[in-house]
Amino acid sequence: MAKKQKLADQIRTNVEISKAGEKKRRGGKTGLPKSASSSAYVAPHRHCAICQCPVALKREPPVCGDSKCSEEYDSRQRQRKRWNLLLYIAPAIMVGALVLQLMS
Repeated sequence: MAKKQKLADQIRTNVEISKAGEKKRRGGKTGLPKSASSSAYVAPHRHCAICQCPVALKREPPVCGDSKCSEEYDSRQRQRKRWNLLLYIAPAIMVGALVLQLMS
């Protein structure tokens, strides 16, 4: 009985802590300083799609200047395009075969 009561108290405590955390997060603040003069300031950026090093927000494609990353990104893009093409062509071939079979 004591264990159940202790567990119930822990659950209530955790619920209260999580509610307090939600109230803090609702403002949309990240906790990072907005001023560039602060030592903890992190400039807005995104990460290289391959090696995850920081790159500028406006960089297209989102890869760093390394040639390995550029080649890998291009390879992934070609592969993605191939799969998208296959996604549409394979069902079209199957439907075409079904239509031909039904017509004969």
